[in-house]
Amino acid sequence: MKHSHLLLVSFFGLIVVLIIWVVNKPNPLQHFIYEGFDTWIEVDLPSHHQNVSQDIGTMIRELDEKWDRFDHRSEIWKINQSQEPIKVNEQTCDLFGRAQELQNRTEGFFNIFVGSLMDEWGFHNNPRVPTPNQIQDRMKQIAHSSLIIDRETKSVQRIGFSKIDLGGIAKGYLVDTIAIELKKKQISPALVNAGGTVYALGKKFRVGILHPRQKSIVGIVEVKDQAVSTSGDYYRFFEQDGIRYYHIINPYTGYPSSYFSSVTVVYSKAADADAISTAVMVGGPNLIPLVEKHFPGVAIITVQADGKLMMNNAALKIFKKESTGKIYP
Repeated sequence: MKHSHLLLVSFFGLIVVLIIWVVNKPNPLQHFIYEGFDTWIEVDLPSHHQNVSQDIGTMIRELDEKWDRFDHRSEIWKINQSQEPIKVNEQTCDLFGRAQELQNRTEGFFNIFVGSLMDEWGFHNNPRVPTPNQIQDRMKQIAHSSLIIDRETKSVQRIGFSKIDLGGIAKGYLVDTIAIELKKKQISPALVNAGGTVYALGKKFRVGILHPRQKSIVGIVEVKDQAVSTSGDYYRFFEQDGIRYYHIINPYTGYPSSYFSSVTVVYSKAADADAISTAVMVGGPNLIPLVEKHFPGVAIITVQADGKLMMNNAALKIFKKESTGKIYP
């Protein structure tokens, strides 16, 4: 029998993986689960390459320790506490360089300086709606914050007072890093998933997009050597006075946007897909033409607040709507 995986892109903790009928699955894949980056990380490998699973676990643990902004040992925490250059490792330096580029290419709708604003909303411990004055103060900090990256000395200096949060790119960068290592070792096919950011390596996988309000999928995309990332308003949120407030904040308004319930992006790099899905989630439909200009071939699938499905031309080529999308009772 020839099978493949239908992976449900979700933020509900452990990702659900189902087996369905498709073609070209040369060998069974062995499933490994790791914990890190405030989520579950899953890697499916050919069974004869299971020996690399320990190396992957070590990589996840080391990067998580470097990039957890709440861990006093991490590089991000040290940068957030200082106005002086902080020595970092090469991957951290590269990650910040990538984040700067992605911020520029999304007109700032993806912005790593939302950490202080996120803290004001209390999404990490005590969710609440900040006062207008608190939001205005934090937005001013974001507008006047930047980074100086010195690649020769491998140091990063924070300018301004808004804190860095890598939630919109770190998991994507991790997925890319794992995929690169698997390619170097000529391990294929493989599937890497970190909290809803997926990379399909070496063969076609069918990736299901979870409906943000129902226990079903809105459809699937078939991808090979590409990343899929979903941002949504249904993972970390709270409701007050009938309004849903979720953890993806618009750096220009200080509030979550209400354009979409979810945004799924398919692109060649997971870090880019991760950041783009975040940017479109807060920037809304008017940002999509700019994203298409700066990221040629990007596929974007959105579910609007009223449940309507909307996608760009690149997504139409790879998206398939399932007639029976229910996944569990």
